[in-house]
This record gives sequence, C-alpha cells and structure tokens, in this order.
Amino acid sequence: MKKIIILMLTSLGLSSVCCAGQYGDELGRCLVKNASEADTKVLTQWAFVTLGQTKAAREIATISPQVTSRTTSKAQTVVLRLLGKDCAKEALKATLYEGKDGIGNGIKSAVTQRMQAELQTQTVDAIIEKMTSIKTP
Repeated sequence: MKKIIILMLTSLGLSSVCCAGQYGDELGRCLVKNASEADTKVLTQWAFVTLGQTKAAREIATISPQVTSRTTSKAQTVVLRLLGKDCAKEALKATLYEGKDGIGNGIKSAVTQRMQAELQTQTVDAIIEKMTSIKTP
C-alpha cells in the first residue's frame, strides 16, 4: 500500500513538472485579452524601458531612472488590476500549479505576445524594408 501511495505522489509530482508553464501561458493570454488599449500602451512602454536596461541598449540610448521608475509603477498598477480583477482565476491557477514563478511566467508570456504583435506592425515592416534595401558599392 505504501508503494502505491509513493508511486501516485511521484507521478503527480512529475505530471506537474511536465506541464510547467501551461498555467502561466493561460494567464498571459488572459492578460493580453483583457488589457485595454491604454493598458497595452503602458505595458509596451514598460517592455521598452526594460529592454533599455540591457547592455546593448545602454550603448546607444539612455533611459533615466525617473522614467524607468515612473513607467514601472504604471505597469505595476495595470498588472495588479488585471491580476486581481479580470484574470484572478488564471492567476490563482498559475500560482497553485507553477508556484512562485507562475505569475512571473504569465507576465512574461503576455509581454512576449505584445512584443510579437508590435513586431508585426507597419512601422517595423517599413524599417525592415529600409534596412534590407541598403545599396552596396
């Protein structure tokens, strides 16, 4: 009997490991779906500011600590509202099944989805067109 219980607990543990990320992804989809146009703008600005902190970005642009702090504060307000209201069920599942990383995984998933959408815009298409039409000597 003990062996059966241990086997069941082990298989439950393995099944949660194999599915890690599922609930974070579900939370990310909920965040994207329920973000208003204004929310999306704030989150896109936050992603830009966050990428601006990388070494490569700092070599060509400087984002002041005040801008970073203000943008992060606005993004926190948006995310906390979405987590507590529109996506509470998904946030709970992400926390229950993915532990302390669940909420973070959901936010990363949402930001990734938004950045993919931004990269599909006409502005980016025009920049890529310009970059690929460089004439060589």
